[in-house]
Amino acid sequence: MTACIPDAPTFCFAPIADEDGEPPQIRILFEDLPVAVPTALVCLTAEDGVALADKLNRRLGLDRPAWTALAARCLRAAGAGSTAIH
Repeated sequence: MTACIPDAPTFCFAPIADEDGEPPQIRILFEDLPVAVPTALVCLTAEDGVALADKLNRRLGLDRPAWTALAARCLRAAGAGSTAIH
């Protein structure tokens, strides 16, 4: 699958925990892109993941309600079978 990031993307950082019990990884979610882009950032707990995402998204001008709403839209649009691209 080929995925192209738009010229002026709407995106956010979000902690995503896989179902296999691994710690949450920070991923970049782009609106209108059906995949999550992984980063090398991994947090020990879900709370740490949310706190780190808060800091990263604050630089984008997004508070927690804004980035969580954007992340929810992106994840809903991607569907349950979406995967991360590497």
